Order: sequence, then C-alpha cells, then structure tokens
Amino acid sequence: MSTHSKWALRVARLRSMGKDELVDRVSQQIHARVDAYRAGRGHDFARITLNEVPSDQKGKFFFSAADASAIAEFLKTRYPSVAASIVASAERILQHRFDLLGYEGLDYGSEIDWHLDIVHQKRGPDKPAFRVKYLDFAEVGDAKVTWELNRHQHWVTLAKAYRLTADERFAREIVAQWKSWRAANPYPTGMNWASSLEVAFRCLSWIWVSYLIEGSAEMTSELRTEWMKALALSGRHIDTYLSTYFSPNTHLLGEVVALFFLGTLFPELPKAKRWKERGWAVVLDAAKTQVRQDGYYFEQSTYYHVYALDLFLHARVLASLNGVPIPVEYDSTMVKMLDALCLLGRAGLVPSTGDDDGGRLFDPRRNRAQHLLDPLSTGAVLYQRGDFKFLAGGPREETIWLLGTAGVTKFEEVRSYEPSGASTALRESGL
Repeated sequence: MSTHSKWALRVARLRSMGKDELVDRVSQQIHARVDAYRAGRGHDFARITLNEVPSDQKGKFFFSAADASAIAEFLKTRYPSVAASIVASAERILQHRFDLLGYEGLDYGSEIDWHLDIVHQKRGPDKPAFRVKYLDFAEVGDAKVTWELNRHQHWVTLAKAYRLTADERFAREIVAQWKSWRAANPYPTGMNWASSLEVAFRCLSWIWVSYLIEGSAEMTSELRTEWMKALALSGRHIDTYLSTYFSPNTHLLGEVVALFFLGTLFPELPKAKRWKERGWAVVLDAAKTQVRQDGYYFEQSTYYHVYALDLFLHARVLASLNGVPIPVEYDSTMVKMLDALCLLGRAGLVPSTGDDDGGRLFDPRRNRAQHLLDPLSTGAVLYQRGDFKFLAGGPREETIWLLGTAGVTKFEEVRSYEPSGASTALRESGL
C-alpha cells in the first residue's frame, strides 16, 4: 500500500470517530508520551502512599489463608490426581520449563528472558511501550507467546503447590521471578506494558498469588508493601489506557474485571473506590452489550464465549462476597450464556467455531476442547441447574477455589438431569 493510501485510510478513520472516542484516543496518546518522558527522567511511578484501612473493611477474596489450606487438604483427599498434577506442574516450573499456548516444555534456562518469544527466538525491543510494534513479527516475533508467560498464571500454579505441600521452594521461586520481572520491566518500557489486557491478566495472577502464599516466610511485610504498590501501578495503567474504543470486547472486559478486583479487595489503594465503581459499571454494561439475546457472545466464537463467561462469573462471585448489588438482568445474562454453552455441549465436546484465543482465566492450560464446559460446574451451583451439573460431570477445580468446599457440597445436592435433546437454535447468532 502506498504512503498516500495509508494516510487516506487514517484520515477516513479519524473522520469516522465520534467526539468521545477522539478525545479518549488523543488523551491516551498524550499520557503515553508524558509517561515515557517522566520515566526517562527517573520518575518512580510506584511511589505512592497506601491508605490506612481497618482489617474488617478490606475486601473478601474467594478464600482466606485458612480456607486455602482447607481447600488444599480437600483436593489431596477427594481429588488426589488434581493435587498431584498441580505439584508436578510446579516442579517443572521450578526448572523454568513452561507450557504456553499448546507449546509444551519450553525451556527458558536459568535466567528467564521476559521479553523473548522463545518459540521463534525473537526478543521484544527495549523502548517505550507505546512505540513497540507488537503486531509486527519482525520486531517482536509472536507477541502472544511472550505475553502468555508474562501473565504470570504459572505463579498461581506455584502458589497452589505451596499450599498443597507447605514447601517454601515454590513460594521462593515466585518471589525470585517477581524480582527478576520487575527489574526487567521498568514502567513503562517494553512490550509487557504495551497491552492493557496483559497488564490486567498479570494483575489477577498477582492477586491470586498474594492470597495463596499468605503466611509464607517469603511474603514479608516489606514485600507485601512493594506488591501492593506494584498492583496500584498496574491499576493506574489499566485505568489510564482502558480499551474502551480500541478493543471493546474481551480486552475491555478483562481490563475492567481486574479494576473491579483491585478496587474491591484493596481499599488501601489510592484509587480503589474509582476502580471498583468504574470496573463494575463497565462489567454490567458489557453483559448488556457484548452478549446477544440468545445468550451467545457477540464475537460468535465458542472459545471467546467461554473466555468471557469465565470473566463474568469470577466478577459475579466476587461481587456477591463483597455485598455489591447484582442486578437481576446480570444473572439472567449469565444463565443465558450458560444455557448456550449447555446447548453446544450436550452431545459431548463443544464444537470449536470461530477464533481461538488460546489463553484462559484461572488456569491457562485449560485451552483444549475438553475444558470448555468448565463454567457449567460453577453455574450448576450458582443457579441450581441439574442439566449444567450433568454435562460438567463433577465439580471442576476452578469451582472449588471460587466457591470453597461448601460449594462442592451444594454441587452434590443439585439434582442432575440430562439436557433436552430437542432441536433448537441460537437465532441471533445464526446457529
């Protein structure tokens, strides 16, 4: 394409923008350049003052430290193969061998290069994030491979292994990788700050880890303070560079779920109230605008449907635990999404239609067809649906961490029944 044609397309795109979009995009571009300028002059973006908040006013996560230990014991007793798999995966992670997006056993060596696409041996450049051409293979390789590692979901595996074994090696590895990552990724430099969704996923991983290794000798008070400041910086980034117009789909949804978690769980963060309110408001709006009337996600992809459902359900459970009002319409949308998944999965494996992102919330290894029914397990408990239970078969690990051992009891109390086999359609989605 000629230079003239490229400029013509850009002008046409600018003319198509409404005022709000134009203001938002220009504001983000200005912020990015100012942030890079300040970073170049040594500004410490994580230098903040945490508010004093009584312990009884802090948010409630899916589990406390005591609950986490109880869940770990429950897994070892009732689901020993699940517990053993977690520990085995953690042992491989200690060796810096990772499973990423279907690639298995990728060996990152003794020192992890957090900017490397190891599959294609290409390293992202050391320059301001807004200048990184992360869609350009020649510049970064496959950004998704690099980003998948930098979501730090493998830290959650290490943290669960710590809970299952009380072996400090796993907590120690998390802290070592945390320090390594922060040294290699000063704000706002490099491709790991180039996508707000990636920052959001990393945030959610850090939150899970902070609760799972609470009580470990490695999680000192000094480290917890630094951890909180790093979460605050990540929240600031997501809030400033929200994908309102750039990717108003699962990108935006993942980002606002992270904001909602940060604002709800950590009121000591300076912007907590804003993040909680903004995050939840956009989650509710996404449930209205991103899901069709027949319950199928608007991108018309099986994978994205489940991906979005994960995000919606995690936010819904956290809202319930923290007394956040849940509109009837939101639950209605969740049931319709679960109904659509139930319909697609009633013959066995869910057919894979449309795009496949490759990543998942909670556990990135759940990226195969047999894992697409996982949300039905949690849905069976939340909405007392026997057909969801029938297809789920049994409570999935995710459900146990989200709803606790009491959730398993409720799952078992739901009367299971086979879904209808009658011919039907998701008309708005063309299925």
